Amino acid sequence: MNNTEWDSIRIFLAVVEEGSMSAAAQVLGVSQPTVSRYILALEEKVGVNLFDRSSSGLKVTEVGASLLDSAKATALGAESFARLVNATSEHIDGHVRLAVSEVVAYYFLPDAITAFNRQFPSIEVEILISDQGVNLNKRDADLLVSVEKPEQPDFVVSHLFEGKLGFFAHREYLEEYGKPDSLQDLHAGFHQIIGDDSNNFYLREAVRIGRPLSKSHFSFRTDSQKMQVELLNARAGVAVTLLAIAEKYPDLVQLFPEAALRPFNWWLICHRDVNVNPRIHNLMTFLSQWFQQNKWRQQQPAEGRKKHLAVM
Repeated sequence: MNNTEWDSIRIFLAVVEEGSMSAAAQVLGVSQPTVSRYILALEEKVGVNLFDRSSSGLKVTEVGASLLDSAKATALGAESFARLVNATSEHIDGHVRLAVSEVVAYYFLPDAITAFNRQFPSIEVEILISDQGVNLNKRDADLLVSVEKPEQPDFVVSHLFEGKLGFFAHREYLEEYGKPDSLQDLHAGFHQIIGDDSNNFYLREAVRIGRPLSKSHFSFRTDSQKMQVELLNARAGVAVTLLAIAEKYPDLVQLFPEAALRPFNWWLICHRDVNVNPRIHNLMTFLSQWFQQNKWRQQQPAEGRKKHLAVM
């Protein structure tokens, strides 16, 4: 199979998955005319249309669908080949691509990566900050930190840490608005609540603990955990955040410690094919040990604890 044939298969699959040539071009990082040219050439070679064109997009034809399984198998084989090539590289120097969420990137990873660099200065770590889907099969990254634990046997998985959640507000916010005595008091309409926009975590937890709410209860809505923490520190209101993050800010006061919020678990994941690569293996082992030994925890300063007690 030459390069042109592989490009045709790759582009054909992208158009099927994305539903349009423009969307496929964006995913592949090429121009829309390039995608169109490859599809037309493939259809010319097959002798029939592979897609039905309409104003609503492209729909794969019966002939196109008959080629789909073979195209997917070819793509999987190419991805497996690329992983194995990467895995057989025995050079300790080089780079590793690590995908992490915003929360891990900003609040937990910097100290760990700095310590890793001191121990392995010849390994470059490329950090992809993304809360969207990262596909390890397609080599979007070599390692992934995720709250979703995969069940597929193709992945090597290590538990990093459990993150407990709590309600928090800034000390000065509580001095101005008063400390709510209960969750019912918090949601009665006298407090500013910082909630989620589309992931609905806060609303799901409210239902689970018997306090059904709607987005109308939120004064601020954002799915960015970093933005929620910044709003807390700006005295904007009350939010749910990780205890380990709140500990970094002495002026944040925990409310309702008895509230039984479900914790988050973070997992470090890589594909089994590339785990033998020394660069990837060293980073995975180092991060696993770093988090499991709780080196990411920072003790709250004594001054901060005194402020908490004064408010509560």
